[in-house]
Amino acid sequence: MPENAENAAQKAKVHEAQKPYVIGLDIGTTSLCATAVDTRDGSAARTIVRMNPAALPAAAPDERTQDPDRIVDELVEMIEAWRDLLPETAAIGISAQMHGILYVDDRGRAVSPLYTWQDGRGERQVAEQEQEQDAPGATTYRQRLEALSGYPVPSGYGLLTHDVLRRTGGVPAAAAKLCTVGDYAAMRLAGRAAPLIDATQAASLGLFDVRSRSFDTAAAARAGIDAALLPELAVPSGARVGTTPGGIPVAAAIGDNQASYLGAAPALAGCLLLNVGTGAQLSLYSPEPVRPASGLELRPFPGGGWLLAGASLGGGKSYALLAGLYREIAETLGGGEGGVSDERLYAAMNRWALAALDEGRALPRVDAAFFGTRAEPDRTATVAGLTPATLTPQALTAGMLAGVADELAAFAAQLPPCLRVGVRRYVGAGNGIRRNPALRRLLEERLGAPLELAEAREEAAFGAAVHAAVCAGIFTDYDEALDRIGGARLTEGDIV
Repeated sequence: MPENAENAAQKAKVHEAQKPYVIGLDIGTTSLCATAVDTRDGSAARTIVRMNPAALPAAAPDERTQDPDRIVDELVEMIEAWRDLLPETAAIGISAQMHGILYVDDRGRAVSPLYTWQDGRGERQVAEQEQEQDAPGATTYRQRLEALSGYPVPSGYGLLTHDVLRRTGGVPAAAAKLCTVGDYAAMRLAGRAAPLIDATQAASLGLFDVRSRSFDTAAAARAGIDAALLPELAVPSGARVGTTPGGIPVAAAIGDNQASYLGAAPALAGCLLLNVGTGAQLSLYSPEPVRPASGLELRPFPGGGWLLAGASLGGGKSYALLAGLYREIAETLGGGEGGVSDERLYAAMNRWALAALDEGRALPRVDAAFFGTRAEPDRTATVAGLTPATLTPQALTAGMLAGVADELAAFAAQLPPCLRVGVRRYVGAGNGIRRNPALRRLLEERLGAPLELAEAREEAAFGAAVHAAVCAGIFTDYDEALDRIGGARLTEGDIV
């Protein structure tokens, strides 16, 4: 960079650092959130939460897609509601659901739906005549890609979905690049024509060497995947994608797992985070790369370092499955006009679970793998130990929550001893934990430690704002940012 341009860039960063607000956006599977954080005291000046309206009808039971332009339009509308804050906004950060992909053309516009992390077409059977000699015994698209590439690529990972689409004629002719929905939102906000992807998102697509923090193009070539479709990596992590028309810098999107850690943990080191939302995750920061045990993943962390993560495909979704069963029974028997509201149903379930725990009732043993696991996508859930005493709404509900807690506790048991002994605080996040005291109690019993609730209620959006503050130069690094503004409290009245 020429000296005068470098000086101008430095002056711009100093000017941005003097602006007090940063905005964090979170693109969740079921909801969208925007939060404006005051970096002077860590308070959330404003927060908007909306349901994600972008789900598209499924052409097959294993398909899960969303409209990426609908998502971006909602985000833009949410930001524009804060026109009075924008002149004092230093940067915008984005957290986004991981693993999913969409395709963009050479102008940077979407030419496909978003194939989300829940899309299961990678487990489809490969026709016998299509099975390849260099992948003997591989009967599904996932098995074939793993055999050819040498990488585990679980169902829902973007490059597995892409491999299915390219082999079945599903890649649009106009596709110039593939990217995540967070990358697409950043592109649209900054007016870019090509995606720039952070390592935290790139690793979630598959065929990514986490130690070198780069796509393994040789592995992609072995599998027949054209590396020209892969997005450019943002180097260093936290690079800017560009600026909005109003001149606000936009940071490259980061994964929602990493953003949630930034939004919930009071410090990088020594905090074990348990997050239960649609899925469930356990996360622990490590300054050095470690070899993960089976069931855990090593993920890049913004700005350096790593996150050891154990991800469940169930979590809150398993509890919702049981709620659906109760709702169907109630409505079949006459639940009243309009059916049973979610609020009423979950309040009753939470009471049932607490009653079963308070009374020390026997519980059925629930393996809550209703949606399989990353390592075993075909695994099914089981409910054992059913007796007249355990086949009750109270015991079954508590048993389901115990199964969710068991899955997270199993991840905790697999953490390397060198990191586990350094855990000083156990932090709970996500509505599945925040709104369910029975689940909190079960997790505390299994961990043998009290569980603190993250003070920021929209952890991923808050974490995206923390990320934006570091990218804008307001704080020198994430440790300083968490020390200064981490764990800002939101009250119910702040949520619109």
